[in-house]
Amino acid sequence: MWFTRVSEVEEPGRPELLRFVNSVIRFLRFVLQHPRDFAFLWRDRQELLGLALQTFVIDVVPRGRAELRNAIPEISDAVLASHGLVGRPAKFKFRVLNSIAKQWRPGRGQVGIRRWFKQTAEAVDVILGSLVDAAGGAGGIIKEFKDALLALAGAAGSESTEAKRRKKR
Repeated sequence: MWFTRVSEVEEPGRPELLRFVNSVIRFLRFVLQHPRDFAFLWRDRQELLGLALQTFVIDVVPRGRAELRNAIPEISDAVLASHGLVGRPAKFKFRVLNSIAKQWRPGRGQVGIRRWFKQTAEAVDVILGSLVDAAGGAGGIIKEFKDALLALAGAAGSESTEAKRRKKR
């Protein structure tokens, strides 16, 4: 799916990091373009979907992707290695991410999709957070956008838990 190509490389390096950035963008676009599957993000806050789409198209993709892709060639080998962004550590991270992301199955209910989304977003962050840090903050808008969606997923889960508590009373 989104991360299969980068996970198949035996000795990942800068080319895979560049592909990873594009894969993250494709993953986020997928979430935004399937509001029914990810309805838990927008429940009781439909106006956020339109704002999220605008932010993604106008700010996140052009600015964030360009900043991060331009910064990757400038990151020293030592910094990439210290963040586990090349070689065996990167291979492990990419494979973990892909093993979670490829479990996507629409129609398994909002709770199952929410759990999958949260796990996938957290696995993305293991790599994306390190990459943004290694790049001196370049592309941080991508991470922050993903984090905002993840916060909505967590809030949706909290609302469901609260609703369950009320029903038990």
